[in-house]
Amino acid sequence: MDGVTVNDLVNLVNVGELKTNGQHTVFVTAQPDANQLDHYQWNVYDQHGKQSQRLLSVSQHPGLALSNHDPKQLYYSTADHRTKRTRLHQFNLTNLSEEQQFTVDGYELKVEQELNAHELLLSGAYQLNEPTTEPWHEVTEVPYWSNDEGQVNGVRHHLWIFNLATQLLTDLVPPTFNVANFWYQGGRLLIAGVSYQNSRAFKDGLYEYDFSHHDLVDLISPGQYRFDDVAILNQRLFAVASNGQKFGMGENPDFYLYHDHQLELVAAWDGNLGNIVVNDMTVVSGNASLIQDDKLYFYTTVVDHNEFYQFDGHQTTRLFSWSGAVNSFVIKNDQVLFTATTAEQPQQLYQYHNGTVTQLSSFNQFLEQRQVAKLHEVRYQDSTGKAATGWLMFPANFVKGRQYPAILEVHGGPRAAYGKSFFHEMQTLTTNGYFVFFTNLHGSAGQGDKYADLRGKYGQVDYADLMSFTDAVLQQTAAIDRTRLGITGGSYGGFMTNWVIGHTRRFKAAVSERSIATWSSMMVSDIGPEFVPDQLSVNLSDQNGMEKFWVHSPLRYASQVQTPTLFLHSDHDYRCPIIEGYQMYQALKLRQQPTKLVFFHGANHDLSRTGRPGQRIQRLKEVLKWFNQYLKNQEEGD
Repeated sequence: MDGVTVNDLVNLVNVGELKTNGQHTVFVTAQPDANQLDHYQWNVYDQHGKQSQRLLSVSQHPGLALSNHDPKQLYYSTADHRTKRTRLHQFNLTNLSEEQQFTVDGYELKVEQELNAHELLLSGAYQLNEPTTEPWHEVTEVPYWSNDEGQVNGVRHHLWIFNLATQLLTDLVPPTFNVANFWYQGGRLLIAGVSYQNSRAFKDGLYEYDFSHHDLVDLISPGQYRFDDVAILNQRLFAVASNGQKFGMGENPDFYLYHDHQLELVAAWDGNLGNIVVNDMTVVSGNASLIQDDKLYFYTTVVDHNEFYQFDGHQTTRLFSWSGAVNSFVIKNDQVLFTATTAEQPQQLYQYHNGTVTQLSSFNQFLEQRQVAKLHEVRYQDSTGKAATGWLMFPANFVKGRQYPAILEVHGGPRAAYGKSFFHEMQTLTTNGYFVFFTNLHGSAGQGDKYADLRGKYGQVDYADLMSFTDAVLQQTAAIDRTRLGITGGSYGGFMTNWVIGHTRRFKAAVSERSIATWSSMMVSDIGPEFVPDQLSVNLSDQNGMEKFWVHSPLRYASQVQTPTLFLHSDHDYRCPIIEGYQMYQALKLRQQPTKLVFFHGANHDLSRTGRPGQRIQRLKEVLKWFNQYLKNQEEGD
């Protein structure tokens, strides 16, 4: 049986964005359009028990909202980027027909939810300045670009109310206000955001929208907390937030009670909100929490999987565990419906009831005709002597007695994690005759703030962890040819790939993706002004700060690199700008080292996960071509 191929990307269905109003439960799927590989085909389904019915298909990501006042109504939005025109659709779930369509000109808007029988809450971008056709642009703000939006100088995120009866659109926030997140519950609208004209505060404020006076009421002023969630339980306002005082900008949140412009700690929580187990099945996402019966329900990541919890205003209680990665859920009656991956299967829709999980959907059935590589645990001691677990995937059609090349994968973040989740890229590597091994080194999330705290230690304990893990894998797996090891990773994983090839010659080929070369140039990343000083533990006014930037920069060690290295980058990547890839590539090229750079036009930092399908396929082909060239024996071929 054949393994999973690169071109199988077009067969993979991403599932998520569950929503319910008690009577109807809908979800969204996205699949690459095999005929037009520059976009995805989006479908909306209505779920009844174990049966799902496709409601509609659209060529772009739709905003969805189910009606609570008329359960048979579904609202969805589509927007035209070129004309800045939004269409709002009212769809009847009983007779499966569109009842009304509304047009809003001048904005690209998304339906978020129904407020009442006549009003919808919409979100979208607001332009402070009139659009210009001039061949130049003025930049007067920080941030000036954003990875998922492009140029954002003079751009704010706003919320609007659209009245279905009058077709009037009402902006809810002042022009210079930027909405980072919002929560609507029981007639109350809470907003995390900040107003700015020159540079945006790193931490948002918390506000409540006053529907009577049509303005924002200040609850928590900006600059104090990072808000992950807000919940009204038994008429009391709670926030899931962090102040970053102990572990910096990535610090895990705690549970707080709001009172008189202050937050009072209720329950400490050394975990994240939502899933951070990485995979490349994230075209469709969803929610990490919801409120029902005066309880906040959410899922979190524990080492390599997700667990569901509830918070009742006093304490957290664990409900059940899922051996995989969740991306959305709802509670309907006494059942939890959720979409999630497992180690060997992309997203499906599942039901949890009375301690039993039942799979309700049957997408991606083509994988039944593929040899899907399984995860094998590798137990070892990390560089600090602590017991740790990594994973190993065997090559497809593995033959005992033969030796195979192997590739070490390094995740991004660094506050992310590998775990029990289907990963198309890794499956294609095993299909092409490679062992694949990976672990959660120091800096990873899911094991508490102390383990995740890599500030000021980049390239030190994390590098030592990777070497300890590689040693253990080679010691435990005789079938790996230790003279044919490769390494790859993206973002922070790209940083580590660059770092590793400058500190050891044990890897015979490397693929560095959307990487970091120097921390000084990373200051112009869309998150650079906060992220770089925080992660390097550098005070920018310190005269020795630049030296610390350089000590932790892979480019400093480029003269020691002898590993053939491919650099992959996107020219619209504003998280790790393409100059990072160029710097490493040029340093190796000028020293006559085997290297190549491939960049993808119009793609951003998320190319490998949510990029255009055709570019995602070409990216994987480039990875395989490079590793095959330097790690395969002649008789093994490509």
